[in-house]
Amino acid sequence: MRKRFLLLPGPAALVALWLVTKLGLSPLKNYDLFFHLAGGRFVLEHGFTRVDPFSLTGTAGWVPHEWGFGVACVLLVKLLGAAGPALFVSGLVAANVLVLWGALGRAASGPRGLLAVATLAAVLAVQSPTWPQERPYHLGHLLFAFAVMAVLAWRAGNDRVLWAFPVLGVLWANVHGSWLLGPALLGATAVGQALDVPTPESRQRSVKALGFCVAMFLAAGLGPDGTAIYLYPLHHSVLPSTQTIVEWRPLDLDMGASWAYLALFGATLFAVGQAPTRKVASLLPTLVLGIAALKVQRHAPFAGVLLGLALLEHAARSERRFALPDSVRRLFEGVDRRVATWSAEARGNVWPAVVLAGLVTVHARTPLPIEAGVRHATIPLKVFEALRKLPPGKVLNRFVIGGPISYFAGADYKVFIDSRNDPFPMAIHDDYERLVWSEPGWEDVLTRYDPDYLVWDTVNPGNILLDHLRTRGGWREASRDGEYVLWIRDRAATATPP
Repeated sequence: MRKRFLLLPGPAALVALWLVTKLGLSPLKNYDLFFHLAGGRFVLEHGFTRVDPFSLTGTAGWVPHEWGFGVACVLLVKLLGAAGPALFVSGLVAANVLVLWGALGRAASGPRGLLAVATLAAVLAVQSPTWPQERPYHLGHLLFAFAVMAVLAWRAGNDRVLWAFPVLGVLWANVHGSWLLGPALLGATAVGQALDVPTPESRQRSVKALGFCVAMFLAAGLGPDGTAIYLYPLHHSVLPSTQTIVEWRPLDLDMGASWAYLALFGATLFAVGQAPTRKVASLLPTLVLGIAALKVQRHAPFAGVLLGLALLEHAARSERRFALPDSVRRLFEGVDRRVATWSAEARGNVWPAVVLAGLVTVHARTPLPIEAGVRHATIPLKVFEALRKLPPGKVLNRFVIGGPISYFAGADYKVFIDSRNDPFPMAIHDDYERLVWSEPGWEDVLTRYDPDYLVWDTVNPGNILLDHLRTRGGWREASRDGEYVLWIRDRAATATPP
């Protein structure tokens, strides 16, 4: 082997290296991160509770199913300061890229040339909108990739790998709500394998895999949420309030990632149609999840992985070739050989880990306070600082800013709503919409909740409520930071005279 390949990163390692650097050096900016931090801190300080500790309106109950992500981020903040969550996410994303590359190599069952690289690029294009966000679905993506690798190993004849699934179930169910995809993937693959190879031995292996599918499902209940976790993903997905969240809506054709997904879907259908034989073991879970992603775009990053695997598996079985001019064919084959050689012989996959370790070391020595590591244009720290100096009370707030209030001000400042979404009954979501748009009944909502403070944005439609309250009187501005303001209720001015 030529020595120059020892330090050369392969295609996936090159992408992972770029992502570790880019994401690891990015400021914290996602609103949802902060309700995970608030939840993780609460769990560490007080333990688990089914009563929402951050609001008075979250009467539907709190299921902190992603508590593991929040706790990990809190501990990383203590160790690495503000860089902790960013480095955590960068490591998860980079690891996901490398594991996916390994899975695609198994599906291709041959040299990973241009088609494999193009497939990886398409899958990553589908997942790319999630990269800048510090959210627990990065753990879901990585654990799904591990589940895919385990399924491929089982299909290749390794039955011992089935023991990994119950362990995966326990871990996955405590860090991300996508855990149900694990047993679904294993179960659908087992059924498909029995149909592909209708022999007594194959059926016996499939029955065994289905048993581990059930074990993985049951193992998910071993976390602090207990058996409540079993129905939580389904319950959350059918909530009326969930349907209003962008990522739970049908595929958005205004996004480039959606077109990448549709292109991958079409290419997979073409490859399957050209293949002389078709594998139900890969097609059954792929089609089910692939179609589900058209209805709920949140599933697209997972479905894209299965589409890529099915594409390469069936393309490798096809003996049909396009008729190309000799010059074009020779050019394509030459580039394909070079890419395959690069993929096979590059041994520099350690570089992303080296860069990540270097960033961790630097921040461990000089950790920054989390306030110094957030994107100030997104997170109004001055407003939270001013709120924290005031007596605890009820806060009327915008949906996305509830989590940051709970983290930076504390759980004693009870938010009206936040982007956890499911603790709040639909009536609260309806009341929130009335307040945002000043729809009939908004004044009654204001009276019922009787807030002490208002943390609201000044841009449309936030200015609508502010204009109405300014006209009514009884509020005074205490702080302003970017597009957000903090108003304090002047109860003496609004008190009814005797």
